[in-house]
Amino acid sequence: MSEENHRQFSRKQVWQDTEATIKVNDPFSDGSRKTINIKGIVANLSTGGMFVNTNEPVPVSSKAEITINFDPESGSSDLSVKAYGETVHAAENGVGIKFTAIDMSELQQCIIKKMNKRS
Repeated sequence: MSEENHRQFSRKQVWQDTEATIKVNDPFSDGSRKTINIKGIVANLSTGGMFVNTNEPVPVSSKAEITINFDPESGSSDLSVKAYGETVHAAENGVGIKFTAIDMSELQQCIIKKMNKRS
């Protein structure tokens, strides 16, 4: 039986060094820690969402604050963008996130700067 792809947006692979930090509420907090920060590598990205490879468990259906860093080694804030989303799918190797807010022009500028840096 074939599996249908129900995604509204086409996702594309990004550079292998593109990192993401996901900040979500800690569902197991005893009050001492309200949020957790999870780092991972962006596997794919679209205007509607992304998949982040990480070995850390990420709670599903959680609101997330995301920082996508297209050049983590440089430390340049010109190559990172903030987004907000919701975790919608957890897998053994990571988490799928649907964006609820992202500045598309800022995302586009980061991608263009990264492309220009690579050439």
